[in-house]
Amino acid sequence: MSNLIHVARQGVVLGKYPQAQLVSLLASGHVLRTDHYWIKGMPGWQVIGATFDGAASNAGARPPVLPASAPPLPVRTTPVPARAASGASSGVLKAVYLTPLFGFAALVALVVLLQGYAYVTLKAPLAEALGADSRNRSIDASAYYRYNIPFGSVVLNIDDIGSDTKNVDMMRVLLQFAETQKYSDHDWVILSCRGEERFMIRGSHFKTMGLEYGSQNPMYTMRTLPENVYRMDGRRAFPVWEGGALGVMAEQMKNFSEFTVEWLR
Repeated sequence: MSNLIHVARQGVVLGKYPQAQLVSLLASGHVLRTDHYWIKGMPGWQVIGATFDGAASNAGARPPVLPASAPPLPVRTTPVPARAASGASSGVLKAVYLTPLFGFAALVALVVLLQGYAYVTLKAPLAEALGADSRNRSIDASAYYRYNIPFGSVVLNIDDIGSDTKNVDMMRVLLQFAETQKYSDHDWVILSCRGEERFMIRGSHFKTMGLEYGSQNPMYTMRTLPENVYRMDGRRAFPVWEGGALGVMAEQMKNFSEFTVEWLR
């Protein structure tokens, strides 16, 4: 049958069909406009959608070699404007330089966030507590998170004290700060003076001090504090006394005096 159409797709013959069926084959999607076709008598394969005209002749009895694939799409030959090319390269350069800047900006934002959190939870409450009591006028103190990490340990630092500051004044400052942290859970509270860390108090005991402030006898809290104080290497700083009440209280008050002197030295 000389009117058969040979249809191929990407180098593979799909079949031979009567010319009259081509329209229905295209409509059904069985044959695509991008497929190739050959009719007996044509010199070579053609794209159906672009070149099929239904013509046939009696020349040639066998189809020529199939193309490996459909013809490639036309290649754009219009040159890219120099301005567009330079814009693309400058965009790459901007990305290279801006990436570290974004990282630096994120780091700065994190530091600001941590400082803000420390101010709200430590610095401002301590300043308010000290400022509300006129007896604290001779004491400058600050509080911050150790290593600027907002969990774990906090530091109570005595920045400066007046010459007339007494041991009881230091105990009052310690208790007033403890009250501001009574709902916080710290691992340790570090007692520091002028930036030098001297002692540690367990966060659980410090929280108890804050919760009991105003209800517990301050003298009892003061004389039992040294036995709950640790040195920076983790050793207990002062002994736990046992025995007669008067003797125990005398030793405890002696230890408290030693504690404040060593803290503020």
